[in-house]
Amino acid sequence: MAFTGIAATLLPNGRTVHKTLGLPVPLYNDSSSSIKVQSKEGLFLKETKVFIWDEAPMAPRYALEIVNRTLKSIMNNDVPFGDKIIILGGDFRQLLPIKVRGTRSETLSLSIKYSESWKHFTTYNLSANMRVLPNEVDFAQYLLSVGDGTLNDANDNLTLPQQCIMEPNNNVAQIVFGGFIAEKNFEKMSKCAILSARNIDVDEINKQVTNLLDNNSEQIYTGIDSTENCNNGELDEIILPEYLNSLNPSSLPPYELRLRKNCIVMLIRNISINEGLCNGTRLRVIDFSNHLLKCKILTGDETNDIVFLNRISLYCENEYPFSFKRRLFPVKLAFAMTINKSQGQTFQRIAIDLRRDVFNHGQLYVAMPRVRSWDSLKIYLGDHPIENLQVKNYVYKELYL
Repeated sequence: MAFTGIAATLLPNGRTVHKTLGLPVPLYNDSSSSIKVQSKEGLFLKETKVFIWDEAPMAPRYALEIVNRTLKSIMNNDVPFGDKIIILGGDFRQLLPIKVRGTRSETLSLSIKYSESWKHFTTYNLSANMRVLPNEVDFAQYLLSVGDGTLNDANDNLTLPQQCIMEPNNNVAQIVFGGFIAEKNFEKMSKCAILSARNIDVDEINKQVTNLLDNNSEQIYTGIDSTENCNNGELDEIILPEYLNSLNPSSLPPYELRLRKNCIVMLIRNISINEGLCNGTRLRVIDFSNHLLKCKILTGDETNDIVFLNRISLYCENEYPFSFKRRLFPVKLAFAMTINKSQGQTFQRIAIDLRRDVFNHGQLYVAMPRVRSWDSLKIYLGDHPIENLQVKNYVYKELYL
């Protein structure tokens, strides 16, 4: 099992921790599992002897504590994790749980390493990368140095190798995707990506790449927005639909979803992990109608499978003082994506947009290994002079103690 849907699809018969152990969304300190002791799911947990949990460092400590409480309850004992064997896998150099506008100390305090349950684990460090090829050793070693922060100066600045820097003022959308789109080589196009730390830059780049596709195939879909039980209905008449239409939360597609044939999109909800359709799955839109998107899966074991998506109700509950829903296709453009969304994915060519610095632990370390060699990686600094090769690389070394 894994904490995210995209990580679960990389495992044989993988499932999310949420699905396996009934974790709610969102998670809080006092949250509890939805699984009842005598239910079918409860009996499954009772019979399971070993739980293997991948990408564990992404989970907040609350998740580990809920799992501990749940298994104790299922097994009717007070032994840690109900006396089950729990194997956590992951790399603390990678992304940590997200704390919106959180300080360094607040983000660290969310880590499973600061959970009361962490003391029950024994740590083993894996030292050999069994997948790296001989010509990739130097690149892999550099990435570890980025993750460990050993190349940083006293101000968390990292000097980048000049070989991977794009010339100033180049069009990153054109350089990464333009050639393949002009050649109509959509297979190679689908194996490229541009990564950025911020949604605003991702949205801008996605518009630029979409404009390179055939504009005769464009279709614009608009959502249907409505508030959801705002103060027992008291705010429903005050918050106008036009205002909701103007909102663009990261958890929802834009109110006006502009698609063209062969554009790359990403699912933003778990639909069916067994079919490879989860939050983070990349797809290429090969056709559409008023009510359906016909897509080809680009990630996981289901790569090249054809799937159909329809509109669903998508809820936004934690980004504003009120809740609302948007009925639309559960996708966003994904030629460019946030670094956080890229974790667990592999590409043949990427550009990392560092016009604005990363802002959290592990982001640079997660972005760079999406490819396997220097030849496949470019860093985009906008109009910054090519001599200025320093970028921020935040590393919370307290996690490694």
